[in-house]
Order: sequence, then C-alpha cells, then structure tokens
Amino acid sequence: MGEVSAAGTTREAVGWDRVVGQDEAVAVLRRAAERPSHAYLLVGPSGSGVEDAARCFAASVLAPDDDRAFELALRGVHPDVVEIDPAATQIRVEDAQTILDEAYRSPVEGARKAILVFEAERLNEQAANKLLKTLEEPPETALIVLVTAGADQLLATIRSRCQRVDFAYLGPDVIRAALRDAGVDEARVELATRLAGGRLDRARALAGPLAGVRDAFATAARASDGTGAGAAAHVSEAEAAMHSALAQLEVDQSEELERLTAELAASGYPDRIVRTQVRRLADKHKRAHRAARTELLVEGITALETVYRDALAGPDAPLLNVDHPPLMLEPRSCTHALDACRDARHALAEFVPNETLLLERLFLHLPAVPR
Repeated sequence: MGEVSAAGTTREAVGWDRVVGQDEAVAVLRRAAERPSHAYLLVGPSGSGVEDAARCFAASVLAPDDDRAFELALRGVHPDVVEIDPAATQIRVEDAQTILDEAYRSPVEGARKAILVFEAERLNEQAANKLLKTLEEPPETALIVLVTAGADQLLATIRSRCQRVDFAYLGPDVIRAALRDAGVDEARVELATRLAGGRLDRARALAGPLAGVRDAFATAARASDGTGAGAAAHVSEAEAAMHSALAQLEVDQSEELERLTAELAASGYPDRIVRTQVRRLADKHKRAHRAARTELLVEGITALETVYRDALAGPDAPLLNVDHPPLMLEPRSCTHALDACRDARHALAEFVPNETLLLERLFLHLPAVPR
C-alpha cells in the first residue's frame, strides 16, 4: 500500500489521519475502498471531516499503491478525480451533464475515475433526475461520491442508489486535541474551539488565517465609542485585516498553481491533460476567491454576534470569547447590535452591497462601551 516510512506509516494512512474523530466512518470507507461499489453518499456536518474523507476515499480507490498519484488525489488535482462544487446556490442540470460526461469518459491513468459532488443537497430536481439512471447503472470505471450535510434534502431515489456513510458531530475535546497536535498556541486553542461551533475546519481557520479578521471585529465591539470617527477607524482596521487574509489566499493559490503545473509537466502527461487540470484548478481558485471576501465579512459579523451573546449571557455563563471579559452593556443595547448584525447578513445574502458602506452602517449601530 504505497511507500512505507521508517515509522511504518504509509502515505494512505497519513492521508486518512487528516480525518479527525471519525474512526467508525473511516474504517467503513477504508474497507469499502478495497472493493468499492459505484456510488456513495457521505453525510456529515460541514467541518466534520466529511470533505477530506471524500478525497481520501477517492485516493484510496484510485491510487493506493502510488504515492505520487495518491497525493494528487488528496489535493483534488489528480486527472482522474473530478470535483463538482459550483459557486451557484443550486447544482443545475448543466452541472449534472458534466457529471455524466466525466463518468463516461475513460480514466487517464488507472482503471477508475472518481467524481466528487460537494454540497449535493444543492441538486435541483431536474439535475437529480438526470443523474438517477447513471447512479443506478454507472460505467464500471466510475466512482461517484455525493457529499452532503443535508441528506433529507436529496431525492429518496438518489439516496437509495448510494451506499451511505455517516459522519458524527465533532465535540470540543476532539477539536482541542487536533489544534494542539497542530502546534496551535494554547490560548488560541481554547478560543478557537469555543468559537468554532463544532467545525474543525473553522477552528483551524480561527487559529490561523481568520484570526486577524476575528480580532479586528471583536475589537470594534469592545472599543466602540458610538461616534462616526470611531466607527470609521474600526472599518479601516477590519478592511485591513480582510485584505491581509485575502492576500495570503492569493499567495497560496499562486504557489499551488505553480506546483501543479511543474508536477504535471514532470509526469509526462499529454498537453491536453495538463491544460485541463490547470484550467480546473484556476477555475476552482476563482470560485474560492469570489466566495472568500463574503465569507470574511460573515466571519466578522459572527465575531460581533459572539461578543454581544457573551454580554447578554452575563458574567456567570460560559464565555465564547475567553480572551476578554464580557462587555457590561444593557440588554437593549446588545439586542440593537444583534439586529444590526442580522441586517448586515441579510444584505450580504440578498444583494451585492458596497462592503465599506455595509461595515460603516454596521459599526455605527454598535453601542458605545462605558468607560
């Protein structure tokens, strides 16, 4: 099973180690990878490790004995691993046609290819119906993996054609242990664990790239003086933190694209395959970049909400923001701030607002903190 390290650990085992706290689901999938069926439904809350498990499963099926290919599959850039994750709120019939086209296209390297469909609950009725026959009688070379946090939102006929594997909610002890294993500072471990809402991916982000954004918004709440000048200063600080997070994303994406291009060239793939894989990764990066700024704003709004939640809960309740004591504010002031956060969320969901104006309006509605 691939190259074995001096410690006796295979690349496959290292890959599965990314899926934390899901021993039962991992055991099921590792057994299934030895004699896979044609279609699987992986069900678990976002951040539970279900997304990493889908990639690990595809890698174990496609390339259990080839470390290079296994790593490419884990990263989602193997030519025989196709990820379907459109930016739209629905997976539409044209996306379903892409799934079908890929399922019937011959593998590039091995005997199989894998199609991973993320947030499969977004399949609209027309797209789901288009997939039914292929899910029931797919080509022998195709492995289709649907990943969802909401299995009940899928058509029963879709669910019945897949082998289902469930992933559990991650408790705080699991998240704390994972962050400590990653070398996160102990003070940040507890903060990220409490703010993450059971999502390991979010806990890791809050201990890393999202830390500055969370801190800037939380500081705006704690230091609000109720003036326009104060609000403007906090907007500048929040925008600077978001810019820094986006800049790091762009650096990471550029390095990933350069690495993949070099790897594909060294592997001797035909030019057609190289162009296809580079285009897929570039498209993935564009979707991620478009979504990132909105996600940063949502995280900032969430940071504000946790501050006012702590203030409403009172000094004796367990804190979310363990790095500072709760604000001493009247309940009406906290409710007013939370209403402003709700309005900002609504604006992001329904419109394409000017981000600076949205933040200015939001911060102007934050109550002044007594000095």
